[in-house]
Amino acid sequence: MRRPGALSLVLALIACAGSIPARADDVDDELEKLIEEAGSDSSLGGWADKQAERPPSYPRLEHHGYFRFRADLFWRGHLGTVNPDDRTQHTSAIPAPLRENAINNDPDTPFANQIHSNGAKTIAGANIRFRYQPKFLISSSMRIAATFDILDNLVLGSTPDFDGNLSRPDVPLSAFASSQAPPQSGINGFRDGIRVKEAYAEWQPAFLLRLGRMSSNWGLGMLANGGQGIDSDYGDYVDRAMLLLKIYGVYIAPMWDFAYSGATTEDPGNFFGQAKDLGQADDVKQWVLAIFQRPLSEAERAKRQIELREEFKPAFDWGLYTVFRKQNLDLTQESYRDYLESGGLKTYDYLTLVPRDAWVVVPDLWLRFEKRFDYTSGIRFELEAAGLIGEIGNVSDDASTDGSNRKIRQLGVAMELEYQRGQISMGLDAGMASGDSAEGFGVNDRPVLAEADGSPNRNVTAFKFDRDYHIDLLLFREVIGTVTNTVYVKPYVSYDVFDSVEEALGARLDLLVAEALAPSATPGDKRHLGVEADLRLFYEEKGVFNLDIESGFLFPGKAFDLLDQNGDRLRSAKFAFTVQTRLTMQF
Repeated sequence: MRRPGALSLVLALIACAGSIPARADDVDDELEKLIEEAGSDSSLGGWADKQAERPPSYPRLEHHGYFRFRADLFWRGHLGTVNPDDRTQHTSAIPAPLRENAINNDPDTPFANQIHSNGAKTIAGANIRFRYQPKFLISSSMRIAATFDILDNLVLGSTPDFDGNLSRPDVPLSAFASSQAPPQSGINGFRDGIRVKEAYAEWQPAFLLRLGRMSSNWGLGMLANGGQGIDSDYGDYVDRAMLLLKIYGVYIAPMWDFAYSGATTEDPGNFFGQAKDLGQADDVKQWVLAIFQRPLSEAERAKRQIELREEFKPAFDWGLYTVFRKQNLDLTQESYRDYLESGGLKTYDYLTLVPRDAWVVVPDLWLRFEKRFDYTSGIRFELEAAGLIGEIGNVSDDASTDGSNRKIRQLGVAMELEYQRGQISMGLDAGMASGDSAEGFGVNDRPVLAEADGSPNRNVTAFKFDRDYHIDLLLFREVIGTVTNTVYVKPYVSYDVFDSVEEALGARLDLLVAEALAPSATPGDKRHLGVEADLRLFYEEKGVFNLDIESGFLFPGKAFDLLDQNGDRLRSAKFAFTVQTRLTMQF
């Protein structure tokens, strides 16, 4: 197989500049995989690579992806802050077991005395995902790629074939179900069995042009994360036109994103023909420019490894990623929702525009330094810092609303420091995400529309990390939903039994401490978020097989206490525990 040209290699780094997982150690593996997929003529970039014994034939199809099985158990994930008067009110994004909700504890509910559990604490389950990522190589310079998630995070046992799901009168109760039915959105679930995440084309003459829907990644994955890691759940995907160039050793990638097209002529009663965008005034326009320098080709990577591991030279990589987004007009949420849900009964004349006058600039700086001291020891430092600066002229659909403008001022920083000596690695992860004075803490809250001290929150300052940037098992990933309104530090130590680049077997211990920057935004109006200890046992055949068993112990701070309307404490947050396992096969 021929090796790729220079410009094809950066398609991995940028879909918001490539394809970088949240962990720095995974970056090179992911790029190497995508470089192998590119398969373009090496003469385009001038990189001298070995020719395969048999030249590649076109067209051809390459297969990539993985199958993932996960099981998890959460004990008191709701932190024990269930309100006895309103069982659905608590301070964690992890719900209490269903036996603890309001209606099942209402004495007027039939069988309530038989259902009430006197404090059920455990929820547990398992889920699967089969991700298939084919790549169609039309020629050495043209490719089409896609990503399909099959049974995406399907909770096992959630689609039984019985009357309650699929109107089967011969199976009246779930207790008699003998089969699982394929999931269908709106029928027996909220997701279809197959979900298309990516579909894009690449053309590479003397540059790289990529068009379509693609994953968006940058740096550590704090701001933009395409969810390429095997434990990712979300992924950022953009409709984008991207041009990629290399000038004097520096990669430059201008991008045009179709963030939101507004109303279209698409008719739910007509499944054929080309829909049209009904004007540009309601579009969300986005422009992105990425400038960076780092080794991407196999030859550059091989040279870097020689410099690091044989000549013991330091290595420094950097990148600047800048986004500008703007929207003048917007559709009212009510008119567009009713238009879509009416099945064609509501017409074009029903759609209502309102001024939004919104804009934001997002600069993101990424730095990486690595130095090997000898064959068994070295150090890595990586930093990503991003800011959001912008304004929203009008957040309301009601013209009579006062105080509808907002200013956006947000800052986020993530740092990873790792030292390796032999089979032992030690490190320190740390970060900061600016907070907000308004009520609205987790990912399910709406801080843009929230209020501070009874008045509109005119300054939106709560930065939120991408949900696929993982630093723990419980506190940020589950209880809050992401890293926000905090400063955190997390030292860790890891031991690998194998001294091998092909396999890994060992254990890792992490200790996380986090404080809130704006205590008034937390449920308990306090600064201390908590302390978490995570233990991970792992076995890995790199790029082929992963098996992990993890446990997390969260000691929540007073920031998660449940308060009443007067600010008095109703419930104190209590210790939570999780145990999780993941088995992944990759190809």
